Amino acid sequence: MSALLARLVNRFRPREGWLPFLLALTALMCLPAALSVRGDSDEAVGLFLLAILALILGLRLARSRLSAKSTALLVGLLGLLLMVIVVGRLLPPLAVLWNEVATSFDWLKGRFQGEPVTPLPFSTAAAFAWQRLSTFGTRIWWWAQAVTGDVPSQDPILRQLLTAALVWATAFVATWKVYRGQSALLGLSPVVAIIAVAAFFSGGMALFYLVVALFSTLWLEAICRLWTQTARWDQQGTDYPESLGLELILSYGPWLAIILLVAAFFPVVYPHSIHRAFWEVAEAPWGRAVRLAERFVGPIEDEYPASLGARPGDSGELPSAHLLTGGPELGESIVLYVTTSDPPPPGPDREAETLAGTPRRYWRARTFDTYTGQGWVNGPLERAPLPANQAIGTAMPPGSDLFQQFQRLAPDDIQVYAANAPYLSASPLQVWQRAPNDLAFLTGEADTYTMLSRASEPAAPELRANSLVTETLPPEIVSRYLALPASIPRRVLDLAREVAGDTPTRYDRALAIERYLRAYPYTLDLPEPPAGRDLVDYFLFERQEGYCDYYASAMVVMARAVGVPARLASGYAQGTFDHERSRWTVTEQDAHSWVEVYFEGPGWIEFEPTAGQPALDRSGDQDTAPLALPPLPPLATPWWQRVPWGLAALAGIAMLLVAFIVWLWRPRPAPTAAQLVRDRQARLLRWGARLGHPLHDGQTPGEYADTLSQGLRARSSRARWQRARRSGEEVPPAVEQLTDAYVRSRYSPQPLTDRDGWQVRDLWTRLRRHLWVLWLALGSRQEKKDG
Repeated sequence: MSALLARLVNRFRPREGWLPFLLALTALMCLPAALSVRGDSDEAVGLFLLAILALILGLRLARSRLSAKSTALLVGLLGLLLMVIVVGRLLPPLAVLWNEVATSFDWLKGRFQGEPVTPLPFSTAAAFAWQRLSTFGTRIWWWAQAVTGDVPSQDPILRQLLTAALVWATAFVATWKVYRGQSALLGLSPVVAIIAVAAFFSGGMALFYLVVALFSTLWLEAICRLWTQTARWDQQGTDYPESLGLELILSYGPWLAIILLVAAFFPVVYPHSIHRAFWEVAEAPWGRAVRLAERFVGPIEDEYPASLGARPGDSGELPSAHLLTGGPELGESIVLYVTTSDPPPPGPDREAETLAGTPRRYWRARTFDTYTGQGWVNGPLERAPLPANQAIGTAMPPGSDLFQQFQRLAPDDIQVYAANAPYLSASPLQVWQRAPNDLAFLTGEADTYTMLSRASEPAAPELRANSLVTETLPPEIVSRYLALPASIPRRVLDLAREVAGDTPTRYDRALAIERYLRAYPYTLDLPEPPAGRDLVDYFLFERQEGYCDYYASAMVVMARAVGVPARLASGYAQGTFDHERSRWTVTEQDAHSWVEVYFEGPGWIEFEPTAGQPALDRSGDQDTAPLALPPLPPLATPWWQRVPWGLAALAGIAMLLVAFIVWLWRPRPAPTAAQLVRDRQARLLRWGARLGHPLHDGQTPGEYADTLSQGLRARSSRARWQRARRSGEEVPPAVEQLTDAYVRSRYSPQPLTDRDGWQVRDLWTRLRRHLWVLWLALGSRQEKKDG
């Protein structure tokens, strides 16, 4: 086994060895790591994948015969395709792909046996990719509409695409410069600069990545200098020891270990003084730049906590919709352990026994007050620190105290969960309120905390008595929790009035809407809603099936339409009770959204319109027959609308790209040494004309080489840039060597050897770098002749 592993390692071993490859990989991995310090983990995985693919492709193309222009075109097309796949997240989860492989074997087996087997192989993966591609296209379309319509974009898709393009381009250019240009310092400088900017703004681990990338770059530059020097020694026939590479490792290795250990033990050092001085000068212009950038790239990170709902002004989102893309493993991860003062439910041996005496709880994370037509957002919120053991608000609804102890298991979760209505915590919190006594959500750092909630469980007669339609509601409740966007379709409002009828209490109207919605089928298998469509209208009249977000959104909108103040709440359902440990176990599968309706006196009371959850049982309610659903519209569509054109276009682009790669890498005879030398001489003539020294009629190659060398040396000696002066001194001997090889290829009876060709190739790589420096420093200005 070890011998096989050794052969595999040697088979894929880079020509220059594993050490330079690992150093380049380390430096490049620091780039997506630094950019993803506070970002989405799925986005970070995509950036890492792009960097690795760019490294592999750059290593392959650096050794190919492709020109720089062909390479740039190929890398640009391939990068565009990969960015769509990564940013659009078109690749299905591994579990889905594995299941598709098993399905393919079953399909082939059925074909051989003559039995039709459905579905077709990889149809699920294709449907997944098509749905994600459609979503990606819709996001691009709405981003363009927002920008061209003079409305700031709220979708970060452009930022994600630009970040992916930055990682792809810098990683490939760095690899190209290391392995073809043999200059790690020039190739990896953009990578180090980007990491330094990220470290300045983020601090923490980004500084650690900066140290690692910087040291890997310096070590790799030393190796590149060794490559260049050994090539020169080989050309000159100079003898040198073969152990220079080992000596380089032994000299750099201890320093690398020391620096990495120091960086690992001090990952959160932050340049506070520099940071403070910078913001004293740049705060105002930076704010203007951020506001301008947000118009195109969406909201830029501010103090609003991530993953706790949309920012004010967003087009909205469904609070639990992101959980539907979590793959088949959704529901297996435990997110909360909850211990309460409620009596335990009946044991497993008494499952048939009624649960009427068991309280029903929701572990609420946040509430939303504004429906936009495409989802939910919160209006302006006020944040305030709350010390431990201090009441959250001044007004508390009637009811009994409910003790809860939570243990959060989800990483990086700062959301504080609690049953309605929380009022006291044993840990310090951050309170986010719309107004005094109008709590939106809580955040906190402690993963284990205790909460006291005022559990209000009024009976149905009490709710009816406190919800007469003729009674006046508080103005702040009316303005915030009866508001609906002007874009709500008329048929949604008409349906709400039809379902609610002319009942005299808001409770009966809410109850009628709740029971009506529970007749809709529950499913998680839903496509993305049509772009620009009102979600509630789409759910009620077209799809007529959905999950909790759709049910809760529909009930809130319909309730507000008939004068019942309501809001959407999101968090987790009660979970499963662990009788051995006397606690509730809550998993990702328990993520849920429900409705809270306001009643004068009792406050906010939960309603459960989702058919996939048990109905809430309140004493005093009377069962009524559910109303019939509105008829479904005809679903017949032309065949061209059922074709996944986006997926077909992506497959076509991929096929064209593969054909282009095959055409570029088609078998071609390798150029001879003489052809290579003549090509480099032609390039030198073009560079000479560009630098103001064209070839004149009657000049021999030797005369032109002398004229070019003397002119560039004289002009560079007066340059202010030290690098240009040094290049001016190094160009003449290189031009002389190239001209000598060209003359031998044209006039010598002895043909040039392959060794001569490779020496000229390496010579031109160094010479071109010096010519670029001179062009940047001197331009194409002609020398002023004396006299």
